[in-house]
Amino acid sequence: MSNLEINMGDAYSGLTQRRRKNLERMQEEFGDVAPARTGLFLTDDDEDMPVFAPKGGCEVIYARKQLAGSKAGARIVLTKDNYGHVATGLGGAGGTRCEAIDIVAGHLTCSKKIRTSQTKSRANFAEDGARIYLTERGNVNHYFATENSDPLTAISDNLKSGIGIKADHTLVIGRERVRILAGLGKFHGEERLATGEKPPSPKIEIGSTTENDYQPAVRGDNLVQYLYEMKDFVDALAAKVDSLENDLALYQVALAGHIHVVVGAGPSTPSPSASIQGLRGVKKMFSKKLDGILEEFHKAKTERQFLGTKSGALKGVPSDNILSNTVYIGR
Repeated sequence: MSNLEINMGDAYSGLTQRRRKNLERMQEEFGDVAPARTGLFLTDDDEDMPVFAPKGGCEVIYARKQLAGSKAGARIVLTKDNYGHVATGLGGAGGTRCEAIDIVAGHLTCSKKIRTSQTKSRANFAEDGARIYLTERGNVNHYFATENSDPLTAISDNLKSGIGIKADHTLVIGRERVRILAGLGKFHGEERLATGEKPPSPKIEIGSTTENDYQPAVRGDNLVQYLYEMKDFVDALAAKVDSLENDLALYQVALAGHIHVVVGAGPSTPSPSASIQGLRGVKKMFSKKLDGILEEFHKAKTERQFLGTKSGALKGVPSDNILSNTVYIGR
């Protein structure tokens, strides 16, 4: 597959004299032989598209063109919170302090059928092509139909300012850095939510729209530190086991070769059953000792410093916790 290259000069073709002359000459030559209203060179066309209707009395609409007496094509709607017909959202319910902006490219373009100006529709968060929706107060999770977004159950999502972005592909590029953050800014005074309340602990969820099971993300540096300490501990433990095995072998040899005098019978060695019983006692003692070492290690070191709890880091030792308190990942 050949590499696709974009000529940056194309963005400035109208700003330089030489490029502008070339473009105008091409348009003049093409205009003599091409049918009118073809859309080539971004001229007007006769594309028939669905129209935005009915328009609410409070709405201001900027659209690329007008068909059948209504706005059509790419549009920006200055409105009040709604996500469909005029009765939806806080705006549709007559609410105040719920200003909204709806930016759409591709009205009903995801529909299974080709829609024309015979189709009148307002915002369709499922079938419109690409959208940026901003609301002063609303429930963007509900409007975009994500998992666990029922406004009757997901109470914490209601009446919150929000921005929803949806398209087939959504691209975010930072030439130096891209930051995705959650929480309050470091402003003087107290920052609050649109509801006037203080926000809970900040949370970033990464998953699919159908995901409802999120788990804390693993923090890489802390995990590496934990694995190094575990390796050191396992190496030390293995050395102790080797030492115990050597002592056990010496004990077995000494026990097997032991001779003592039995009254009335003369010299005698321990019976096999006595030897086995003695070895079992020693093994039990060693196992208990090792179990104790492991238990103490996990209690004193691992759980408190690195593993924390299932719900997040323990207070007082969050810096070494493997689990993040902010970023959660779905399955």
